[in-house]
Amino acid sequence: MSDQTKLVALPAYLPRRLQAFRIVRGDKTSYVLRDKLADKTYDVEQWQFFVLEVLPGCETAEKLLSVFADRFGREISEHEVMTFFAQLADQKLLDEEAAKHPLLKPFTRQGYALEQGLVKPKSFEELAVKMASQGPKPGAAPAAAPAPGPTPGAPDELPEDAVLPAGVNEADSLDPRQTRQLFKFFPMQPLASRLLPILEPVKYAIYLLPLVALVALILALRNFDTLWSDVNSLRSATTLAVHALFSLVTINLAVVLTQSLVAQKFRASLGDFGIGLRFGFFPRFMVPIRHTMQLSRRERMWMHAGPLLTRVLLFSIGVLLWYNARGRYEGLANIGLGLTFLCAVNLLVEGGNPLVKGNGYHLLAAFVDEPQLRGKAYRAFLDRVRGGASTERGQMLLTTFALASFVYAYLVVLLIVYVSGHFLIKEMRLGGAALIVVVALGVFLAMRTTNRFKMITRAYERSQQFERWRKRALPSETADAAQAEAPKSRTWYYMKRALVVTFILLLFLPYPYDAGGDFEIFPAARQVITTDIGGVVEEVNYDGGESVAKGMVIARVASTDLTAQLQTFDARIAAQKAVVAELKSKPRKEEVAVAQSDLDIARQRAQFSGERVPRLERMYKERTISFEELDSARKEAEVDRREVTSREASLALVKAGTPPDRIAAEEATLQSLVQQRAEIEGRAGRTVMAMPFDGTILSLHLKDRLNSVLDKGAPFATVEAVGSMTVEIEVPESEIGYVKVGASVRVRPNAFNDRTFVGKVDRIDGNVTVKPTGRIVKVIAVVDNHYGELKSGMTGYAKVDAGTMPVWQAFSQAVVRFVNVQVWSWLP
Repeated sequence: MSDQTKLVALPAYLPRRLQAFRIVRGDKTSYVLRDKLADKTYDVEQWQFFVLEVLPGCETAEKLLSVFADRFGREISEHEVMTFFAQLADQKLLDEEAAKHPLLKPFTRQGYALEQGLVKPKSFEELAVKMASQGPKPGAAPAAAPAPGPTPGAPDELPEDAVLPAGVNEADSLDPRQTRQLFKFFPMQPLASRLLPILEPVKYAIYLLPLVALVALILALRNFDTLWSDVNSLRSATTLAVHALFSLVTINLAVVLTQSLVAQKFRASLGDFGIGLRFGFFPRFMVPIRHTMQLSRRERMWMHAGPLLTRVLLFSIGVLLWYNARGRYEGLANIGLGLTFLCAVNLLVEGGNPLVKGNGYHLLAAFVDEPQLRGKAYRAFLDRVRGGASTERGQMLLTTFALASFVYAYLVVLLIVYVSGHFLIKEMRLGGAALIVVVALGVFLAMRTTNRFKMITRAYERSQQFERWRKRALPSETADAAQAEAPKSRTWYYMKRALVVTFILLLFLPYPYDAGGDFEIFPAARQVITTDIGGVVEEVNYDGGESVAKGMVIARVASTDLTAQLQTFDARIAAQKAVVAELKSKPRKEEVAVAQSDLDIARQRAQFSGERVPRLERMYKERTISFEELDSARKEAEVDRREVTSREASLALVKAGTPPDRIAAEEATLQSLVQQRAEIEGRAGRTVMAMPFDGTILSLHLKDRLNSVLDKGAPFATVEAVGSMTVEIEVPESEIGYVKVGASVRVRPNAFNDRTFVGKVDRIDGNVTVKPTGRIVKVIAVVDNHYGELKSGMTGYAKVDAGTMPVWQAFSQAVVRFVNVQVWSWLP
């Protein structure tokens, strides 16, 4: 829109002290009369200025009306013309020459009236009514005053740069220019008029609100941990849509109803109750409120203080309801918790925050009676930054307010970017594409916020210019020609194209692509040190937390009984070994010689006894001896022969040695004793608890267990290896194709966010794990941990080397995957 102001000729019958200016704003034209002596300005519409210009040639009202109809293509009533003349006369804008014109002459004679004993000038409005020869004709345009104000409720009639009163300007539901599309339900005016007499006595309860709010705040602060825990539980169990719906039917409905009743009390007009979209997507109940120009500063303040007090009341009710119903009435407790949380967020983030265009800001603007508070503050801040002298009063306060608004706005942008990035990268697992989206969103929001600040500043400057036009700040008589705009530099033109070309070239540069995911650290080896021998702990060499080499004794359980058993078995084994050795040493030479000697003796004895029998038989035949002697000799000879046989067998047995089965039996007995001793020795060895590998003792205060009884199988300490750690990486299913065994891995734990540990992929899980965030495949990597800094259970983010690819391919994986899979599935 272009604005042009030009000095034009002053119409007849107006004082010469006036100057006339034509103002062209887009397709609208208006005029301003400037009184150089009185330092005042008067707004005149186009048709009114035309009447003044043609008035010297129109002596009668009929001719004037005819000329007007020819010029504007519509009719105007004599009543409107006379009313216009009366207003000129009341403002002393007719000179002495006006008495010579038939239509203006009656308006040059001032009448007077007596009121309460005082003589006062009469208004020319009554004269205009008497002089009107006819009423308004059908189709005639409505009358307009020389300085018409904007008509409340008609946003099309308000100039874009017009400034409404503080508390109304730019306020939702109050400023007609902020009107949104509403889905209307019913007229609010009749309902408010019926509810106001019923609910008006409730306003006296406001004196109790500070006490109730203070009690609620104290309860919330004293039970903050419990309150926050319940809020987190409620948030995890409730969706965002449910929160929005609950806020709509509680807080928003109560606020709209309160504001409507306050507006009804102050004689403003209420539109239809309906539902519209806040920020383009958030449903909110709304009631347009019109005819707010008539409201006083105090009433405008109450238009915004009422909704704020309603939110404070709902917050207090929510805290009290939650505190008293918790643990008994779960439903009521959740309702109170929801009211508490949503009201607190609404008061801190939007409604009660003076840095946001809400009730808090408009209340502050109405309090200081500054409609353009933000624009004025931004202007003062810019003047301060540029080093110029600001013309605004309270520059320091305005600058501080503007700086706080800037910081808050960009903090909100950072918060939105962080939440979006966390959702897209951590939960949606979009990888590089998510990074592009987050960066683009951040740049867009930052530019949008910056442009918003610039628009507010420009709007303030335009409004100030508009007010200057209305308040005498018009160009001088010599400013007839418009100033030529300075030629624009083409540097930015070429810079934009260079940036585009550079960006395209960057897309084809090689980019090291990484497949990443969250990880958790596990030890490469972990053991629980224990023993199956119960007893008294008689020795503890470490207290816990130390790094211990493999084989070092950590603790020892008393083994006196086992030592005694070992000594007993040692004696038995020695005896049995002697038996086996004796058996294995046979036949010995001495035993063979003895057996041979015994055999020789037996043979000689058998020979002697055998030779004796024939002699005795002869003697018996000769009856020299008795039969008994012969029989005895025979028996003795037989015994001696058998003795020879026995001695021969003994000699053969001695020469044969010990039988192998006998030796085997004795060796088996010896082996049994050895095994029993080994079992006892093993049990005695297990009373010594040693470090199984190079690592760290995780358990602490081990020396406190000295001389205590350790039960059989009870754990004594936990140890883990520290040379390397196993990292379990959750790689998204969509990126597992880029992961290979042996690929380089870089991990960055949360505990050491400024350091990177390297390792290699050891193996890839053959199963796909389903998690709430999506499908993942576990990749096991081994990471060096020479200094023992990595601890079991640590988490963080890991990157697996997936090779090199162009930048455009690396950051468009999600899009390419969608086309190759989802779009392909749609094709026949």
